[in-house]
Parts: sequence; C-alpha cells; structure tokens
Amino acid sequence: MKWIIYFFTFLSFGLNSQSQETALLPKINGPRLYGARPGKIFTYTIPATGAEPLKYEVLNLPKGVKVNKKNGVISGVIKAPGEYVINLVAQNQFGKTSKSFTLVIGDKLALTPPMGWSSWYSFGRNVTLDKVIRSAQIMKEKGLQKYGWSVIEIDDPWTNQPAKNDPIWEKLKLKADGVYGYYEGPDNLPERVGSVRNSKGELIPNKFFTNIKKFPAIMHEMGFKAGIYSSPGPLTCGGVAGSYGYEFVDAKFFADSGFDYLKYDWCSYGSLAKNNSKEELIKPFRLMSDALQAQKRDIVHALCQYGMGNVWEWGNESGGQLWRTEGDVHDSWQSVRNAFKKLSDKAVYVKPGNWNDPDILQIGAVGAQSSGKAGKNHLTFEEQRTVMSMWCMLSAPLLIGADMEQLDDATLSLLTNEEIIAVNQDALGKAASLVKTSDNTEFWTKEMEDGSLVLGLLNLSNEERNVKFPFSFLQLDGSQKLRNLWTKVDLGTFKDEFETAIPAHGIVMLQLRKSN
Repeated sequence: MKWIIYFFTFLSFGLNSQSQETALLPKINGPRLYGARPGKIFTYTIPATGAEPLKYEVLNLPKGVKVNKKNGVISGVIKAPGEYVINLVAQNQFGKTSKSFTLVIGDKLALTPPMGWSSWYSFGRNVTLDKVIRSAQIMKEKGLQKYGWSVIEIDDPWTNQPAKNDPIWEKLKLKADGVYGYYEGPDNLPERVGSVRNSKGELIPNKFFTNIKKFPAIMHEMGFKAGIYSSPGPLTCGGVAGSYGYEFVDAKFFADSGFDYLKYDWCSYGSLAKNNSKEELIKPFRLMSDALQAQKRDIVHALCQYGMGNVWEWGNESGGQLWRTEGDVHDSWQSVRNAFKKLSDKAVYVKPGNWNDPDILQIGAVGAQSSGKAGKNHLTFEEQRTVMSMWCMLSAPLLIGADMEQLDDATLSLLTNEEIIAVNQDALGKAASLVKTSDNTEFWTKEMEDGSLVLGLLNLSNEERNVKFPFSFLQLDGSQKLRNLWTKVDLGTFKDEFETAIPAHGIVMLQLRKSN
C-alpha cells in the first residue's frame, strides 16, 4: 500500500513542479486585436504572465506608435485607417514568447469587451481618489493586469453637490409622467457640497478628488486605463453635478486629462426627457458620443440606462460601445440569475464594439453601494464562479466590483483563469444563447473564432446533480473532444454524450471540437 502512496506523491510533486515551471515562462494573454480611431491617441497594455521582470518588444509597429519595454504599454496615434499586423514579444530569464496582434484603425472601439474595475460596489458614496489609486496598486501587485484587467473606473460621486438652495432641486421635481429618473439629495452628501463648475465651465471635483486631473497620468504610468463617471442630467444618481448643458466642455475635460473610459448614467435626465420614445432615450447619449468623438483621444462610451426601451436594439445608434441591460445587480442568486437570463435570447445584438452589459461582476467583497462598506459576498463560491462564467459566455463587459483590500485567493482564482477570460475576449465577438433546458439544467453555447464551441452546463437546482449532455441537444454528430476550461484539463474524446457532476447553482464550461 505504501508504494502506491509514494507513487502518487511523486507523481503529484512532478505535476506541481511542471506546473510551477510553466508559470514562470512568459505567456501573452488577452485578445488578438485592438480597435482605435484614425488620428486619435490610444493606449494598450500587453497582458503577459510569467516571472518578473518581463521585458517587452513589439515588431512592425506602425509610424506614430511606440512601446514601453518595461511595462508593455503600446501608445500613440495612427493616422491612416487599416489593419496593422504587429508582433508582441515578452521575455524573461526563463524564456521568450511572441503573439501576432492586429491594430484595427477604423470607426470602432472596444472590439472585445472592456475589462477592469469599478469603485461603486467597493466604496459606494464613500469613494475617494486615494482609495481608487490604492485599489489599482493592489490589482497590479496581485497580477490582475497580466490577465487583461485594464480599466480603473471612478464611479459616483466625485464632483460637488449643489447647495440645498440651488434652483436645480426644484426644477428636477417637474417631469413627464412615466419617465424613469433617479437622483439623491440635497442632504445626502454634506461633505461633498460646493460650487459645481469653475470659470471655464469645467466640473469642480469635491474635496476627496482635488487631484482628479493627475489620476489618468498615474494610471497610465502603472499601465492601466483611466475611467470616469458622469450623467447626461444635471445631477448624477448620487446627487452631485452631472454633464447636462456642458457635454462638450466635459468631453474636452475628460480627454485633455487623459481619461480612456466614460460611464454615463441616465439618473436625473429622466426629469428632462419628454417621454420614453426611442428618440428621447438616444438623444443624451448621442450628444455625448459626438462630443467624445470630437476629442483628441479615444474614450470608450459606456451607457448606463438600465435596459430602458430595449436598449440592446438601438444602443449602437447612440454612438456608445456598451449599454446596461438591467438595473443594478446584487450579490444574490436571484439577482444575478435574472441579469444573465434576460440576455438568453439577445445574442443577435452583440458584435465587436456592441456589448450588452448586465452590470458589474458580483464576485468578492461587494455591497458598498448599500451599506457604505464592502463585505462578505452573499453568493456561494460556486455561484460566483457561475457569474464569471456567464458574463464571459455572454461577451459582457467585465468590471470587477470587489474591494481589492479584501481580495482573497478564492476570488483571485476566479479572476485569473486565462482560458475563461479568453472566451470573453474572443475576436469573433459572439454572445452565448440558451439553446436547451432539460431536467433543471440549462445548456448555453457560444461560437468561437477558431471554430470550436463553448458549452455552459448550468445546474439550476439547490443541490449537486449528475447531468447528462446528449450531443443531439446541439445537433452534433460523431465524436467530440472536450476540454474543461475551469480546470484546464482535456477530458478526452466522447461519443454521443457526456456526463458530469455539477454543484448547486454551479456551472461546467466545456470547449468542444469535433474529433477527426
């Protein structure tokens, strides 16, 4: 009996050593392409894992673009439209690797879903610039950047709130019947009350964000992109100053400061909209999109309007690249389940530069939007794995909501599986659809650029179950090669069906390839 134990101990040690050795080697992650507009400033950080220090090189860079060999940031301006094929190189003391990469210079941004972090579920209304910068530092220290997590977004409330006697509070009480509008105040943020714009018409940051203009440069130096928040209304949801009437001023302020991403939240604009028509819903977002496109740098425009008017049908007409399809999601099974189930039949509206957004990932320590401080997640670990899986299957934007100060190894493992992230970042840009429901199990499929099929087997029951997957459910014939993407294990070749155990509210993600 002892020799069996010794054999498996030796085998396990060998596999662990091999795994550790592989982890030391450089590996370039992320999508195979990136979109920018002609004549606009853009940045892209090469996401690469491996033992530090890593050195970067890019071959065949077009004129006007450079690479920082220490942090892998590609930046510059390309004037002529076209597809520029370059070669990314990462090297350390253990080896060297390369990857073909295409800069697509045209009229589309966000050719793959944006990835990053947002302050809202971490800090809510208690957000400060120092907290955001510290969160970015932890993300870098923990290696999240190496997997493509790049946007650091300051959410509500970073500007000042108008005084209680400001006439805007009375004006906003007058609104059309049936039009949704939400804002807080005037008494909810006493420490953030003050003048809202300077003599140039620029937004004045509140006392917790006095160095807001320096924030993008700090992020860029760290290899991140800088994200910011505003509203098309006079007030944000939290009740501080928005962009109404100053859209071009604010767009210039964001671009001149160096921001790369704008979350634009409907909020108090509901008091100004005439009705719920498509034209009225598009109007404020189109105005800001035009203002952003007139600036010197690319800024991704993220619409936040909770799915009103079937936004997935017309979001691209607004000039934005992604749009919220639901109200705020929370760390409960029913909330996240409703968010992704709503998108089960809307894959037709998803393509590169057009992303349905079910909201920020409910993974890790969240909940600050309600309590003021992030805490224990009310989803089980398996439910959180399902959230990550379904957001990736749906080609949804991936914005981490977790408080980085409370980041644990379990949460980190959900955010650093490059094979799962690759499903989200696939260049084909298709979203998964629900193709079959059988015996309390949902079968979701997503087509990949390489011709493979990703299948999500989702157990809706409250207990672990063995699930059979007959290939006939997907009209597949012959034998199929299966790979488990979470465990990164090739399962072998199967004929006719596959069976596996799935935890309660858990998911198994498989990549299928037809066997020759």
